[in-house]
Amino acid sequence: MREHEYAREKEAQLMGDKAALDLSLRTIMIEKKSQHEIVARKQREKDKDLRSLKRAELQLKVAEDNLAHQSMISEKVKGNLDAAPKDDGTLFNKRKELQKEVEQTKRALSQQTSLTAVEQVKVEQSIAEEGRLLYEQGDLRIEVVELTRLAAIKADEREQKARDFMRAEMRYHRAIEDLKTKQLQIQDHEKKFREMQQKLKEFAKLYDVIKNERNKIVNLIQTSTQISAEMREKIKILANEMEILRTAVSQKERLLQKTRLRHLNSIVIRDSLRNELAKQTRIEEEMREKRKQQKMEIEKLNNMINHAEEVMVQLRNKYEEEVQHRNARGIQLIERNEEVCIFYEKVNIQDTMVREGNVSVQAREEEIRFLKMQGQEERRGIDVLRKALPNKRNLEQELVALQIQLSQCQDRMMEQEKSLEDANDETRIRFLEGNDLSPAELKDKIQELEIRLAEKEEQLLEKELISEQVTRLAERVKKRAETGKDDTLDLAKKVNDIQAKIKDTTRKMMALVSELSMNQAAAMKLQATVKEQEAELEQCYVRMEKGEPPSEEIEREWEKMARNEERKARDFDNATKAKYEEEQYMISEGCKSTAEPRPNAYIPDDESELPIPRPYGSHAPFKPQEAGTTMRHIRKPVPKPIEI
Repeated sequence: MREHEYAREKEAQLMGDKAALDLSLRTIMIEKKSQHEIVARKQREKDKDLRSLKRAELQLKVAEDNLAHQSMISEKVKGNLDAAPKDDGTLFNKRKELQKEVEQTKRALSQQTSLTAVEQVKVEQSIAEEGRLLYEQGDLRIEVVELTRLAAIKADEREQKARDFMRAEMRYHRAIEDLKTKQLQIQDHEKKFREMQQKLKEFAKLYDVIKNERNKIVNLIQTSTQISAEMREKIKILANEMEILRTAVSQKERLLQKTRLRHLNSIVIRDSLRNELAKQTRIEEEMREKRKQQKMEIEKLNNMINHAEEVMVQLRNKYEEEVQHRNARGIQLIERNEEVCIFYEKVNIQDTMVREGNVSVQAREEEIRFLKMQGQEERRGIDVLRKALPNKRNLEQELVALQIQLSQCQDRMMEQEKSLEDANDETRIRFLEGNDLSPAELKDKIQELEIRLAEKEEQLLEKELISEQVTRLAERVKKRAETGKDDTLDLAKKVNDIQAKIKDTTRKMMALVSELSMNQAAAMKLQATVKEQEAELEQCYVRMEKGEPPSEEIEREWEKMARNEERKARDFDNATKAKYEEEQYMISEGCKSTAEPRPNAYIPDDESELPIPRPYGSHAPFKPQEAGTTMRHIRKPVPKPIEI
């Protein structure tokens, strides 16, 4: 029964796993289809972008060719303008002056010659008609200039309209392509919607299957809970029986362990006693052998000590000699190191001076070269200006030739205008030769041209791919060359840095060697002073044992210290006395007086009273002032004898 239930549970579990795997497989297949469609769509977009790129590149090339053609035309026009003689207004002024001179000469001629009245009237009419014709010629010239300007403006407008038409056509094609892409996107979204509906249906079916399996599993869980409760009760009963058996076994094991421990203790005690006995015998034999060996070693050591003392005396003498020799060599080494350092400093100073001199020389050479170039440039400018000086005679001849050409051009222009204005002349119209093609022939011709254009585009694409590959290879080679240059530069920089570091380390090593030699010399001096002081200390101990002072210097220092202490004590006493006297000389309100204090009290001589000072009151005794230095100029009075 249990096996059957277990098999059913396993079957249900396998069914659930199967359903989950089927679901995952379907989702993976759907994702695969979607990814495939995405890849196809991306490929179509890529092809579309490539076509648009090729079209744009062709348009760019056409525009570049047009630009080059227009630039060539503009350069030709500029060259023609530069080649044509420039009129700065002088020719027009000269022409007016010449016309005035001609009129004056005509009037003078009419006055000088003896003509009839009718001839004079005709001459005046011809002069007036000539002026009117000149005015009409100027007006017609202005109209021609305006018409040429309008023709240029119309041509520009026509080109602008053609460009606008091309742009509108390109926008139309772009709109058509965008419409196609939108339609493709709509189709993709419809496919996705259908796939989502199929997924929802499959999920509903799987939900029903999983729900039925869940109900089965719930029933199985209930039966398994009942069986597990029965098994728990049986397990409790078996656990109680096991505890009873464990207690009995533990008691028997304790008794067995106690007996084993007793037996082991007895064996250990026996073995320990045997080992102690064997150790004592072995130790006694070893002590005997050691005694014999120590006697032999004592004799050998005595001989070695005697020999070592002799060798030590010899080594001490040699050591003292070598120490003296080393001290002399150390002093010489210090002196040589100091001289070497001084020479290195001088060499470095001279190198810096040489470098500065080279730099200054190079700067002066650069300045000289620059000044020479400036002088050459100035000479060349002077020569050019001399060559460009105007030649008056040549210019006058050119002016006359240009005036003649101007009159010829004006006459030619008048003839051309008259021929153009004549409507009866049939030769002014020129018909083009050739036959016009039919629409079918034009279509065939257009197809042939399109096929040739497609072939040319394919060839162009192949050449572009080849050129791209070539450019990539060239760029790689350039990058490698640049990286090689950078590596060489880095290596050169590293080498320079390492050389600088080596120089710095050598200088530091030289400095350290010199410092080490100085420290060695100082250490040798300190060792010598230590030895001297140790010898003095031994002498001091010897003299102190004899009861004498350690040394004369120490005795002098001791006496000096005693004198200083006595002097300090005297100074302290004097300071206390001075302080006491200052307190006596102090007056009320914190003032100080240098006068000696007068007594203001006395001690009575009566034995019956206590010796307590009493104040004088207002009748204090007179205290005369001390005699000053001027008393040496005064004679002492001679007291007269008193006659009674």
